[in-house]
Amino acid sequence: MHEKIDKFRSINNPYKDHIIIHPIMRGGIIPDDIQKILIDEGWMKVGYAICYDCLEGRSSLVSKPPINDFLSSIAEFFNGDTAEHTFGSRAAQFSVMKTIADNISEEFTKIVITDSLCHYTTVIAAEMNNLKILEVNHSGYPEYKVRAEDFIDKIESVKKETGKRPALIAITHADPYYGNLNPVKEVGKIAKEFNIPYMINAAYTAGIFPVNMKDLQADFITVSAHKSMASIGPLGFLITNQDWSDKTFKKSTIKLDWTGRTFSKKIVNIFGCSIGGLPLISAMYSFPYVVERVERWEEELNKARWFISEMEKIDGIRLVGERPHNHHLMHFETPIFWEISKHHKRKGFFLAEEMIKRGIVGLHRGLSKHVKISLYGLSWEEVKNVRDTFYDIAKKYIDEFKINFDLNKT
Repeated sequence: MHEKIDKFRSINNPYKDHIIIHPIMRGGIIPDDIQKILIDEGWMKVGYAICYDCLEGRSSLVSKPPINDFLSSIAEFFNGDTAEHTFGSRAAQFSVMKTIADNISEEFTKIVITDSLCHYTTVIAAEMNNLKILEVNHSGYPEYKVRAEDFIDKIESVKKETGKRPALIAITHADPYYGNLNPVKEVGKIAKEFNIPYMINAAYTAGIFPVNMKDLQADFITVSAHKSMASIGPLGFLITNQDWSDKTFKKSTIKLDWTGRTFSKKIVNIFGCSIGGLPLISAMYSFPYVVERVERWEEELNKARWFISEMEKIDGIRLVGERPHNHHLMHFETPIFWEISKHHKRKGFFLAEEMIKRGIVGLHRGLSKHVKISLYGLSWEEVKNVRDTFYDIAKKYIDEFKINFDLNKT
């Protein structure tokens, strides 16, 4: 047994010094000084790192460290009324779906309307709560855009078929496939007009650029801290308005029959008590940094748009998704690398492996026909390095395999 488990002592991170370009990682990068603080202050010593001074049996009520104040600040940051931390955005979405399922009146039917590029966790959260999902179509290749007016058509279709309104509209702020920004403000107006509860899954946007819940007329915002708020995972936040706060964060009322035990401080929809350790602490340390960085969003967007223009100088490479692009997640068609993969002994794996050799990690292994990347938070020097690396790999194999593609690097 000892021989079998000794290998776990020698695990290392071969990518610790690499530039990361994976879209689900860039917004979660923890600043170097905060990484050091987490070690120096002993927060990594024990799993329940915030529970030394817990008096009420729920992490969100702890005042040393000031978690209750932190959650109030989170709610204020997104212009909501109440916030709780959760086991990632998926648990936040589950809480919303559970709240909706538990509070459906006769005017509503157990249907959730969502965009057709929603994250799978939106669907699973609905499924877990016996809610049916209906999709609003996108425009298809090459932009895959969702139109706000199509939500009206879907609502009317549900009303015609059931005589009732959908129980929830759940829209993805930025889709995880192409980085399209969905028309969340316009859909918010539609939700208000039809008096339908409205959830925005802001996993890829909240903490990346300014998100104002009231401006978007949202009843719920779900947030992924480890995707977009410079936090160790898993951690998320659920922010609600005053109308839904009591229902969403209702306390346990059960009383056990023999012992008579009760759990009146525990929040049912977030499994009683949420994350009580390093992820929450890391998010608290990173929060001032996140508040400051969202104000620099235009610079980040300029980096993405510049990189798109540079990549499209390579013969055949094309951004897939909306134009002009409005998010840091970028999805490219890369026929030049697809052609190289047909000649390369490593097939589609060659591209990610060549990038890793050059100190860049995050491309999906095995894929060369399409790539998804993010440069959020990288310096201009690093952005140019990533651009140059793609060019260098393309040139190397165009010459080696005598492939008929042009490089138009300027």
